[in-house]
Amino acid sequence: MVRTTVEAYFCSCMDHQIVLSTCLIAIEEKLGWGASSTWTHQDFLRLSEEILEETGQSLSYVTLKRVWGKVSYDSKPTTNTLDVLASFLGYDNWRHFASAVEHPPTQSKQEKRNPLDGINRKRWGQIAAISGAIVILLLLFPSLENEPQFNPDDFHFSSATVRSVGIPNSVIFDIDALKSPFDSIEVQQSWDPSLRKTLPKEQRQHTSIYFYPGYFQAKLLIGGKIVKEHDIHIMSDGWYAAVAQEPVPVYFQMEELRTAGKLQLSEEALANKGIDMQPQAPVTRMGVSQDFAQLKTDNFYFKAGLRHTYAQGSAACQLTYVYILAEEGIMKIPLVSPGCVSAVDLRLQQYFWPGDQHDLSAFGVDFSDVVELEIEAVRGKVKVRINGQVVQESPGQVSGYFIRALDFRCEGLLELEDVYLGRTEGDWVMAENFE
Repeated sequence: MVRTTVEAYFCSCMDHQIVLSTCLIAIEEKLGWGASSTWTHQDFLRLSEEILEETGQSLSYVTLKRVWGKVSYDSKPTTNTLDVLASFLGYDNWRHFASAVEHPPTQSKQEKRNPLDGINRKRWGQIAAISGAIVILLLLFPSLENEPQFNPDDFHFSSATVRSVGIPNSVIFDIDALKSPFDSIEVQQSWDPSLRKTLPKEQRQHTSIYFYPGYFQAKLLIGGKIVKEHDIHIMSDGWYAAVAQEPVPVYFQMEELRTAGKLQLSEEALANKGIDMQPQAPVTRMGVSQDFAQLKTDNFYFKAGLRHTYAQGSAACQLTYVYILAEEGIMKIPLVSPGCVSAVDLRLQQYFWPGDQHDLSAFGVDFSDVVELEIEAVRGKVKVRINGQVVQESPGQVSGYFIRALDFRCEGLLELEDVYLGRTEGDWVMAENFE
């Protein structure tokens, strides 16, 4: 029998809700915090942070509360939200997750854990109850219609930076969203939904400040849906250094930090800016953002000599991350005191290893001496070396995207002795020894 339009819509909505419910329960099982009915506001804040750390993408606590039904919201989760939730469960995107739910692979061919496997079978009653409620609601409200579909060609969304290089930098967005059926629109300056601004649809321009260099994808949203997006590359004027804080970072001049062949953030430099090291050690950042001669993440060679120089109080773990930021995706390499390896995670583009699920003890280092880090990608295969020893290899080929920024972040203080980036060892496009 051919489905009527209403029946097809009911089935589509029900199928979507069942898959979403399965996803949420799988996340609850992964976290081990108990049923979400007992979660507090702090739990959603914590989940937002865990998703950011594990996937490199952000979902605000407000969005998470909406998805879990803690906050009333009329629209369905956006495609971006669903993709991030699926990524948190180890899947490439939402479509991949939904396919795994609807058509679970056999055990012998299964490469990734089926999301159903981790769910306590006693909780299948929750899914059944949710599915039944959905059917009842759809029958009670047959006038429901599909979400409006937008033609991207009906809208204009472009931008230009105020400065060609340097931070902070303002971006001016030009917008034409008059054909929106809603009174308001949203502009999001990057992947981070917390950096989203609601505007009246008649507004033709919007400006936004970018405090850090890097590569961003700005988005125009209408009714919660992304209808236009484009890339923005905020380039630094050489190296930058900052202490991360809200609402504005504290920046340092390079002449304050270059000394004896090093780029060094010291207690004295921070004290001169009125920044205390305790009771909470500040998050410090150093980096550079350029075009890097079209180097891509599947073929490059990177090496750096660095040292975390502060291990007191809350900085006892000497938590340090080295980022290679590309047009899409990141490489995120942890370096940390050996006793704290469980608290870190490793990412090589689409491959991810959380420290509480994998043995990352090789990334526990002795910062009393300079640590030599190397990352080499050859035809998509990546090797990570620490002090000359291979500590991790990608299980397959990584995605190849243009490299746009290098970033070093730590809790405490950091010094860089040298940083090199090129196509192969010796064929450098950037060779920095901070003399």
